[in-house]
Amino acid sequence: MRTSHSALVYALCLLPMMIMLAAVALCIGTGETVTTFFRAYRYQHPDLTYWLTILTDWGNPFLYLVYGTIYARAAKGSVLAARNPQEARSRRNFVLAWIIAQLLVAFLLVRIFKITIGSPRPNADGTFQPFSFNSGHNSLPSGHTTEIVGSVLPLACAAKRRAGILLSALLAVYAALVGFSRIYLGQHHASDVFFGTLTGAFSALLMHTVWTHLNRKNNDAN
Repeated sequence: MRTSHSALVYALCLLPMMIMLAAVALCIGTGETVTTFFRAYRYQHPDLTYWLTILTDWGNPFLYLVYGTIYARAAKGSVLAARNPQEARSRRNFVLAWIIAQLLVAFLLVRIFKITIGSPRPNADGTFQPFSFNSGHNSLPSGHTTEIVGSVLPLACAAKRRAGILLSALLAVYAALVGFSRIYLGQHHASDVFFGTLTGAFSALLMHTVWTHLNRKNNDAN
C-alpha cells in the first residue's frame, strides 16, 4: 500500500476547505456577522439544516467504517493476507497508525488546546475563558474538522493512481462540507475550522510517520 505524500497532494486536498473558508469571509463576513447570518438561514431552510446536521454528526463515523473495512479485508486469515502477507500487514499498519494519530491529535491534543485557550463558541459569551472545561468555551480548534482532515488526507494519498484524482477530489469536498457544517450550525467560528484543518493536516503527517515506522519495524523483523 503506497502513498504519495508530497506537499502538492496535501495542498490540493485542502484546497476546497480553504476556498470554502475564503467564500464565507468574502461573501458573508467574519465573527458575529457570520453567526447572525447562519442563525437566520437555519430558520429559513430547515431541510438544509437537517441534512447538514446529519453530516456533522455522521461525517466522521462514516470514515470509521471505511478504515474498519480496510482492516477487515487485510486481517489475518483474509484472502489478501494469504496472497500477499506483506501488503496485508502494511494495510493493517495503515489503520493502526491512523488510530494512534487520531487519539494523540484529534482526541488529546485538540482537547488540550480547547481547554487551554478557552475560546467561546458562536452563541456563547464573547470573552475568552482560558483553562475552562465549559464546552461553550472550548471552541478552538474544531475537533470535527481536525478528525475529518486527519482521516481523508491519508485515504486520498493512498488512493490508486487510476481512481486517485477523482477519489481525492471527492474526499477533499467531503471534508470541506463537514467543516462548513460546523460553521453553518453555529458550533464553530470559521477560524476554529481553519485551525482544525491545520491540526488535521498535522495528524495526517503523524499518521504517515507512525505507519512508516511500523512497516520498517515489521520488515526488519522478517
